[in-house]
Amino acid sequence: MKKIYSRLSKQVLDSLVVIILLTLIFAYNDRKEVTTIASWTSNVVLTFVVVTLSVLFLVLGYKLAARYYGNTITFKLWAISREEGIFSMKAYHIPLTKYFGQILAIFLTLISSGLVYFTAISTFSGEIKSKRKKFRQVTGYESAMTSIIGLVFSFMALFFFKSVGSELGVLINTWIIVGNIIPFSSLPGAYIAMKSRTSYIFVAALSVFLLILIGVLSIKAAVAIALILAVILTIVYFRYMEYKGKIFGDRF
Repeated sequence: MKKIYSRLSKQVLDSLVVIILLTLIFAYNDRKEVTTIASWTSNVVLTFVVVTLSVLFLVLGYKLAARYYGNTITFKLWAISREEGIFSMKAYHIPLTKYFGQILAIFLTLISSGLVYFTAISTFSGEIKSKRKKFRQVTGYESAMTSIIGLVFSFMALFFFKSVGSELGVLINTWIIVGNIIPFSSLPGAYIAMKSRTSYIFVAALSVFLLILIGVLSIKAAVAIALILAVILTIVYFRYMEYKGKIFGDRF
């Protein structure tokens, strides 16, 4: 019981840190010609509310996916592991601190005056909840699907904010999605890429195309066209990269 309470407390604390950091990132520059304390404070409060709703959508997606597979997930700050830090130093002579993502997010916000966003600051870890015989640990497939469902829920949040005319909500969820498809370390995008490169290409392409098209088309049209483009790109990748053109025989 003590272990569960400790884990929940850590999850709540990490969630609050993620929300506060994202709020500062998106509220740092209110894009007004004249900024007053009152207007900036109002912008911070509004951004905090939108960020909180967006993070809740994302976490809800993770939780529902994990529950479907009989697992539990812990939403947490993304952190560079000790092994990753050692490898980076030996291979590339680049020092990576534990909370590299959070430091980079703040740094980019400050030097760009709030015009550049880096949102890859959170991830999740999974644990087996049910006593199953076949797999005693969370599988790569389950982690990948949990990441994908999280992305789906972030898109749902984006569609919601677009439908109510909230440019701030669209902006925040756009960059949350971008951060979550980065295939690095233990970020959600890496779970997808580690399970299947082809699946990652499809998910990343669909996400990017949809984010681009959603600004100029209706939601239904954007989804349809993005899906077609993502399928085409994935087929091209699968043919020329995974099987180097051999999948369709020598005729091609």
